[in-house]
Amino acid sequence: MMNQLEDGRVFLEYGPIRMLMDVSIKVQRQPELAFMVGLDVIEEFKRACEYMSLIKGQDRVRESVQNYPISVQKMLAAVKRVGDETLTPLAAVAGAFSDIALEKALALGAERVIINNGGDIAFKDIRGNPIKIGIPVSKNSPTPFLTLMISDKNVTGICTSGIGGRSFTKGIATAAVAIAENATLADACATYLGNETNVEDPEIIRCYAEEIDSETDIPGHQITLKVGCLSKKKIYSALLNGMKAAEDIYERHIIWGSILCIDKEIVTVPSEINIS
Repeated sequence: MMNQLEDGRVFLEYGPIRMLMDVSIKVQRQPELAFMVGLDVIEEFKRACEYMSLIKGQDRVRESVQNYPISVQKMLAAVKRVGDETLTPLAAVAGAFSDIALEKALALGAERVIINNGGDIAFKDIRGNPIKIGIPVSKNSPTPFLTLMISDKNVTGICTSGIGGRSFTKGIATAAVAIAENATLADACATYLGNETNVEDPEIIRCYAEEIDSETDIPGHQITLKVGCLSKKKIYSALLNGMKAAEDIYERHIIWGSILCIDKEIVTVPSEINIS
């Protein structure tokens, strides 16, 4: 369930959660705090499971939102803010639990925290030191990982969606990365941008989500299974569609920035994001 790694980080595996917790005080990792965080995450997950029909969009909000578990509140707020009615709260679930872990660690006195829940990352350094985040973008690229140095104290979430991820995508992005004020919002935005980075082509194999998962939250929606060899024109068209969506939520101050990748092609919104 939880294991301490040699470097002092702690890995939590519980249900769908695959969470790596890096919790420090005065530059020293504190695995005992991470274990406490993990226990809190497990309890919150159990509470959230009681509302799975709501999280999957199969049920509507029937009472005051404040009566729901905090993780469910976060998911509902995030997808509502994005404004895409095809998104269910499940689109933000991994980011929500990253935020839960981050908040618990800070409440326990941690000074620097990085929570990676399957690529959906929440982070904070209360002293204002920059945090370096690595993002896997493409196995076919000469630089399969990009790095971001985050120093803005108002940015605490980076999440990624795309083909090959743990969740379904309707688009063809190898990676659609959203950077936002928290991981829940970044997760919802990454899902949205991954869906929007799309184009039609016979080389793209799709099926209905329920053909792969009978319990899916998006029955009746086509998802992408595999992308064959696309022309540069089609790749650029898909990236342009993704950029338009990213520019919209950037201009509405929903995200701090975005990185969109299809194989070796990478674009950013805004254009001056510092990546390496």
